[in-house]
Amino acid sequence: MSQSSNKPLVIGLGASDLALGEYPGWLPTWYRPAPITPTSQVYMSEDEHFTEQGALNALREALWADAEEREHARHKQAAYVVLDDFWANHAILSGDFRTLPAREVEEIVKAYFNDTFDLEGQSLEIRFEIQPGGRTLFTSAMSSWLHEGILEVSASANVAVKSLRLCLPEMLNRTRHAVDGTPAMLVFVTAPLLQAVMVEHDNWVAYDSLRLFPGDTDDAWRLAALTEQLFERSATTRREDCTVYLYGASIDPEPFESRFACVLPMPLPMPAQENGSTAPRLMEYAR
Repeated sequence: MSQSSNKPLVIGLGASDLALGEYPGWLPTWYRPAPITPTSQVYMSEDEHFTEQGALNALREALWADAEEREHARHKQAAYVVLDDFWANHAILSGDFRTLPAREVEEIVKAYFNDTFDLEGQSLEIRFEIQPGGRTLFTSAMSSWLHEGILEVSASANVAVKSLRLCLPEMLNRTRHAVDGTPAMLVFVTAPLLQAVMVEHDNWVAYDSLRLFPGDTDDAWRLAALTEQLFERSATTRREDCTVYLYGASIDPEPFESRFACVLPMPLPMPAQENGSTAPRLMEYAR
């Protein structure tokens, strides 16, 4: 479907598909908007699933469908892009970051990703956010090749990327109001990843993740067992003191309740589609 070259685009880029629609623009904080509806979707070929080249090919196909319309526009069409967390590595680091300049913090983060994941710093696009108090930071690293490729493919279709975000930081920012200050574990069931963040005193203090495979998201007992693994690896508190906030679509909380003291099911803005597509859900975090 043709996109108006005057309206900004919103793009969700998943691990196997892409969704594109029109950015809804400003809305009052009290207004509960309807989900952003994709006007087009691109599905990667099976051999390109989970590949950066597949992601760029999908983006190229989506944007070039209307590139001719934009060719004669006075300005490039704006786009807001949200990436699945499959495309990045996340971490929460502890230390005293209160007086360190940004460049030194970035070097510390690069050294961590190099030591932990064997990723070369010069090949990474690094982002970080120091938590209140300056003792912990949340950081993400994605391939600079993918990052620059998204910008270049977009520019070639006369599209200017105004925002390029990863999904997890956006999900965390929107869950702050839900946590009451007690020790908590935020669990996000968002295929292809199960992600967990430990929270204490309203600060994110530990992160871990596991890969989900076909069938995992439909098996609550399997998800509960994987969540227990993440808790054991990342726990900063006792199980009986920890509230689990379970973000996912229609997940039976019973298997979790037998493992944790308190489990609170929480909705995601939009569940995955029946065909397994997650890209439309990513679009919601561009708001």
